[in-house]
Amino acid sequence: MFMTRFTLPSRSALWGRRCSMMVLLASTWTAHADVLPRLPALGLAPDAVTVSGLSSGAYMAGQFGIAYSGSLSGSAVLAGGPYGCSRGSVSTAMFNCSCPAEKSAVLDLVNAFPGLGCYTFSPEVYRVFSERAIRGNQGAIDDPAHLQRHRVWLFSGGKDPVVHRQLVSAAELVYRSLGVPAEQIHREDVADAGHGFPSPQATQACSATRTPFLTQCHLDGAEQALKWLYPDMASAVAGQADAGRLRQFRQAPYGTRGEFNSLDSTGWVYVPKACEQAGAGCRLHVAFHGCEQGQSFKTNGERFGLQFVQGAGYNPWAEAGRIVVLYPQVKPSTQGDLYHPYRFNPKGCWDFWGYTEKYAAGNSAAPNFAKRSAPQMKAVKAMIDDLLRAPGTP
Repeated sequence: MFMTRFTLPSRSALWGRRCSMMVLLASTWTAHADVLPRLPALGLAPDAVTVSGLSSGAYMAGQFGIAYSGSLSGSAVLAGGPYGCSRGSVSTAMFNCSCPAEKSAVLDLVNAFPGLGCYTFSPEVYRVFSERAIRGNQGAIDDPAHLQRHRVWLFSGGKDPVVHRQLVSAAELVYRSLGVPAEQIHREDVADAGHGFPSPQATQACSATRTPFLTQCHLDGAEQALKWLYPDMASAVAGQADAGRLRQFRQAPYGTRGEFNSLDSTGWVYVPKACEQAGAGCRLHVAFHGCEQGQSFKTNGERFGLQFVQGAGYNPWAEAGRIVVLYPQVKPSTQGDLYHPYRFNPKGCWDFWGYTEKYAAGNSAAPNFAKRSAPQMKAVKAMIDDLLRAPGTP
């Protein structure tokens, strides 16, 4: 008999007899001290999967949304540029698709010379680069025609020194050129916003560009993004987030053995109480953290922990909208360097320039990091597939 609620049998009963898949799943959700061996099958709606992210997470959300456009219904890009922006170059990623948040005398010196350092092209130039990358990856990504049914939410800040608002304009231009109807795109541009995720839980100024990159802009980014991506939530009121509904899971099963992906050992998933019930019709949203926001990133010796997972503000709206929120995690890696960028990810960013590839440079027309087969891309897709599976299926 299918269980409509998750209940926890005693450990002796659980391990002393054969149990159904649903009872095993029940035990994982209520044994809060445990780490799930992998994500559970929750039978979520396959036609209502959306993604969002900040900064490198925004680039990841954008490229994931295009590469897997046939499996998604929308994306929210907060302080991020267009698909394939870096063209497989770490220097392009650092200076033309973003700019280091930390200022230094060396960076100031480089920026003083025209053509060097941080420089933002016009949106039209980025559109050409992006469309070239999409054509080059034809067959390795879903047909962009699927984007015609997507909804897109964009956020930019007028005082953002890391991702210039022109890059967000370029992303908007690319979505339009790929056929996303204008009425399905919403752009939120806040003149005094720095580089951060706008959250009502944040305590630092809207104009701030510093850790934890959560800012008080009198705008609830998670609310606005989710309500745009799920129009039926328009009149919803935030629910009460329950820390007990936030579960940690192992990410190792989603990687390919011997393949570098920079994924942390664990990730997180928030499952609203209503979504524990059979046939709840819940949806799935994937939230990608930005650089320096992964749980294992350290600032002055202190781990970042769950500041993004709990502080970005998704979870109360997940309760209101019957939305499961997946928080995959990337960890820092310093095995390479700027001249040999393979495995060089010191700030724990999502891969939007090719650090998961041994030979990314020179592949600007068909960037591997933005294909369905890229290590991080296929790992997150596998996580999604687990959550979409019907309960009780192998």
